[in-house]
Amino acid sequence: MIHPTAIIHDGAVIGADCKIGPFCIIGPNVVLGDRVELISNVVIDGQTSVGDDTIVYPFAVLGVMSQDLKWQDEAAMTGLRIGKRCRIREYVTIHSGTPASDGTDIGDDCQIMVNAHVGHDCKIGNGVVMSNLVQVAGHVEIEDNAILSGGVAVLQFVRIGRNAFIGGMSGLANDVVPYAIYEGARATYRTINRIGLQRFGFTHEDIQAIHTVYSAVFAKNQTDSVADRLKKVRREVRNNKYAMDAIDFIENRSKRGLEPNMFYRPDAQK
Repeated sequence: MIHPTAIIHDGAVIGADCKIGPFCIIGPNVVLGDRVELISNVVIDGQTSVGDDTIVYPFAVLGVMSQDLKWQDEAAMTGLRIGKRCRIREYVTIHSGTPASDGTDIGDDCQIMVNAHVGHDCKIGNGVVMSNLVQVAGHVEIEDNAILSGGVAVLQFVRIGRNAFIGGMSGLANDVVPYAIYEGARATYRTINRIGLQRFGFTHEDIQAIHTVYSAVFAKNQTDSVADRLKKVRREVRNNKYAMDAIDFIENRSKRGLEPNMFYRPDAQK
């Protein structure tokens, strides 16, 4: 079902049973999976692929050239890949990757709401929810099932751990540990995302093990380093995969540090 006002350039690949509504524009290097629906006035360009059963709402713009001023050659863009069953709402913009990476990636089952923006070279996991007006700068990584509330702004190269919850109007300049709630104008750790974890089937023992890790890491007025605290707490939680994943995030996956002036790396400890 393709509306007669839609423009589909030669070379575009349209899957089975797609619905392309009025005034949509599909570029020559776009690939749509099966049963993709573009409601109306959607622009998709660049090296962009959209997974099966994804719905895109009016005035979304996907896969166009990055705003990164270091890369202004459209032919050099590395593309955008959107997973299956995503819901991309009105006025969302998601930009192509640059030669700095292999492209921008959006996982399966993501919900990206009105006026959200995902910048170049971002890696977004499965089941991520971005509420209205979320602004995600380039090179950000968001792990599975994270939720970003309305108006959240994320600085370049920040990593957000899985199952994290970010409160509305928060600014993120440091990494966000998994399974936690962050909030504030300069967002900081508040507590475990207990309700969210229960909804995903985490047991009481899982939640307590994660809490044990973060109680040690974020304890105030400590004289020992984060590295030393993790060494001690590891013995208590070593049999819980989620607690060990939290430790792995701090030790290996975090690059920008957990909070201002708070880093895992031993050489940064005072």
